[in-house]
Amino acid sequence: MTVARSADTDMPVLAVDDLRVSFKTPHGLVHAVNGVSYVIRPGDAVGILGESGSGKSVSAGAVMGLLDSPPAEVTGAIRYRDVNLSNEVSGIRGDRIAMVFQDAITALNPGLTVGYQIGEIFRVHRPGTSWQEATEKAIGLMDQVKIPSARQRVKSYPHEFSGGMSQRIMIAMAIALSPDVLIADEPTTALDVTVQAQIMQLLAELRRDTGMALILITHDIGVVAEATDRVMVMYGGRIVERGSTVDIVAHPAHPYTEGLMNSVPRAEMKHERLHTIKGAPPVMTTIPSGCAFHPRCARRKPVCEGERPELRNVMPGRESACHFAAEVVDG
Repeated sequence: MTVARSADTDMPVLAVDDLRVSFKTPHGLVHAVNGVSYVIRPGDAVGILGESGSGKSVSAGAVMGLLDSPPAEVTGAIRYRDVNLSNEVSGIRGDRIAMVFQDAITALNPGLTVGYQIGEIFRVHRPGTSWQEATEKAIGLMDQVKIPSARQRVKSYPHEFSGGMSQRIMIAMAIALSPDVLIADEPTTALDVTVQAQIMQLLAELRRDTGMALILITHDIGVVAEATDRVMVMYGGRIVERGSTVDIVAHPAHPYTEGLMNSVPRAEMKHERLHTIKGAPPVMTTIPSGCAFHPRCARRKPVCEGERPELRNVMPGRESACHFAAEVVDG
């Protein structure tokens, strides 16, 4: 089933409402995502930022329908345009919404050529495509993601590519069907700085040329600052701050976001100790009462331990889940 694009550029291409994901484990119920809501419009570049274990990748897995149930239990509404994805609709996930995974080496099948793996997407999602046509499309995509000598390398196996080139293969597979939304989950992990910059530049060019929306999942503040227009900061399975990337990087309103920004090394800090956020992220089987960040927060007060702050507007276009965010923004 092929789902046609809508001409309405104002309609969200992806809307997530009160998404919750939990896992049954021998150690108890893990509350990985706890009420996440957001809207993605055509051409958006949105970052999801947070430490490991904050719920970033799990929320993306839920959107893509990749979480096995059991052990996962997923609730909430996920919509592509006017289609409810809570009931799986063939032709949307992997077609209109695609994903680039964190570890390209393990995501690719070592026993199949990269041309076969890219071409298979057309064979599955575009019935009637011959293998010759699929191979030509694979070569075109490899050219598009700037893999040298694509026609010769289409018959190569994943182990014959470097980490950066393997990630380009993953991107080629993700954009094969011209998705409206591309979710990139830590796309530069384990790559050196030069290759990271090349991959991010490639994603920016693809977004500019195709008009697709980009959701970038990362813990790297520098990547978020360079590649996104808006950012959502996650902690304890919740969004604790969101707004324009420029505003949040320059003037974070939530103490967790502030801690992340302060922990970035800067050139002028040659003889200073690097700032760290004290403590550790919460154990997701026993999330602290009130604000989940309060055990690590230098600004905490009694209300923080007993009352969970909701995400609310603290200024136009800016939301924060901190009892005292408005005071911070106002100076």
